[in-house]
Amino acid sequence: MPRLSFILTVAMLSTFGLIASDIYLPAMPSMTTELDIADWQMPQTVSFYLLALAISQLAYGPLSDRHGRKPVVLAGGVLYLIGSLGCAASGSYVGFLAWRMVEAVGAAAGLVIGRALIADTCDKRISAKVYAVVYPIVSLSPALAPAIGGHLAVAFGWRADFLFVAAFGAVALLMALTLLPETLPVSARTRTSPFAGFSHVLRDRTFRRYTLVVCTIYCAWFVYLTQSPFLFVRAGLSEEQSGWLYLPLTAGIVGANLLAKRLLDRWPYDRIVTVGIACFVLGGTAFLTAAALGWSGAAAVVLPMCLVSLANGSSLSLAVSGAIASEHGYAATASGLVGFCQIGSAALMAMVVSAAFGTSFSVLGGAVLVFSLLALSACLPFSLQTTSGA
Repeated sequence: MPRLSFILTVAMLSTFGLIASDIYLPAMPSMTTELDIADWQMPQTVSFYLLALAISQLAYGPLSDRHGRKPVVLAGGVLYLIGSLGCAASGSYVGFLAWRMVEAVGAAAGLVIGRALIADTCDKRISAKVYAVVYPIVSLSPALAPAIGGHLAVAFGWRADFLFVAAFGAVALLMALTLLPETLPVSARTRTSPFAGFSHVLRDRTFRRYTLVVCTIYCAWFVYLTQSPFLFVRAGLSEEQSGWLYLPLTAGIVGANLLAKRLLDRWPYDRIVTVGIACFVLGGTAFLTAAALGWSGAAAVVLPMCLVSLANGSSLSLAVSGAIASEHGYAATASGLVGFCQIGSAALMAMVVSAAFGTSFSVLGGAVLVFSLLALSACLPFSLQTTSGA
């Protein structure tokens, strides 16, 4: 296992992009009023952020394969810091969107290089164990960020959320500068076309299957993140109260991560992935049941999503590790591609769902169920392989 300082630095780099995505969720309704826009437009700020985050990841993988990990991640950290400060100073919806995209371009470096650093130093099984340490830390952000953001927004206004994000990014940048080693020696750096590895990675069937698992879980997660603030407001909850409702989801993610780490020495890798997806399907079914029975309120939204969080904590982290550490031999390029597919699909689906169907419990539940069934279809080859190999 790598040193703890290395793991914590990778966790910080992987986290600051998600903190920027989630921290202002409870403040969305009040920001909608201040920026004088319609309800459906505010979730688009998350979607545009995710699109920029996704597309940027395609460039960071080849760049880091060519120039090394550390200089590329430091440059991205500076962009992230500038973009966060720009968001805090924005006075219009268009200006806010522009700075959000700058922030996202910087955040992409941490996501791609963090995964590549793990792949550089660990094999597939050790990588999975490192992810099982990193992901509980990373997974705190979807819960703690809205809780912190809700309190900051009430006390100081929504701009304080992005000042907090900038400070977090500055700490991560300092850690990368002082604690992060260069894991790609000059002799191992590519001298071919920056995007030559894409075709090798995309031809890998295992990469495609794992990536589909990653995408379906993340699409469901971000549809929830963009829908739930408005459902909580309609349930009569304040920004502070709704911020705390993300904590049970984090508990599920962390618990599933820890359990998956223990099971790696006892169960086949893909069996753990499949069990996590079964929880995903149960969550989608719970949403459908709640809708059929006419249940409403915060509990009907949060409890089914707790089942989905078990897949997020187990199947997601293992599928990311499996996609990057597959047989293609292009770790950073694969990291960028899986990140592009993961974030890009989530951004697209969050945007399409909110723009086409609005925000409601039935829309959220239907989306989660559809994505869970797609994930199950991706896992069937894994299940058959595990059974035949038993």
